[in-house]
Amino acid sequence: MNEWLQRLRGGQVSEYAKDALIAHPQTSHNQLFVIESGRARICLLGGAREQTLTYLEAGSLFVTHTPTWIEALEPTRIRSWPLRDLRALIEAQPDIAIIALREVGQLMAATLELVEDLAFHSVESRLARYLLRSSALPDSSLQLQDSMEILASRLGTSRQTLSTLLNRMIRDGLIERTGRRAFRICRIETLQALADDLSAG
Repeated sequence: MNEWLQRLRGGQVSEYAKDALIAHPQTSHNQLFVIESGRARICLLGGAREQTLTYLEAGSLFVTHTPTWIEALEPTRIRSWPLRDLRALIEAQPDIAIIALREVGQLMAATLELVEDLAFHSVESRLARYLLRSSALPDSSLQLQDSMEILASRLGTSRQTLSTLLNRMIRDGLIERTGRRAFRICRIETLQALADDLSAG
């Protein structure tokens, strides 16, 4: 656990099962919370559609005054405070302000990246960009952390379309499957060219 988080005092500890909602726009009170353990995603919902914005890991801090939904991706424990306590928390632990700015910056970067993907790239190009960002050198391997449904939401497409595109990339030799949700990039230059394609989808 982060040292600054260990020094925080008070707050309410809550635990959430996998797939449980931590917060949503109809939450009756605004609060500041930190993820003590587990992992969650921030998403927007509109009608029958949803769009993943970014993820919260252990040590992440968030304020629930935004029109977003926060879902636990695994058993998750949070510590929360009413928003009115924010000033006192910052005075007692100035690191909170730094962490908050970092989290806002990361959320903004993820949102701008998402807007760029949706506005300027086809679904196939979005997938290629995601695979390249997720791969690890030197062997260009990658492990998808999320389910196909959540990944499809993040890329702004359907699970069926995502599965079709992954299978096409495997068939064309761009990637190979090495395990459950595990892949290796075989033709990085070709995948990079696809990722750079600015044909809007």
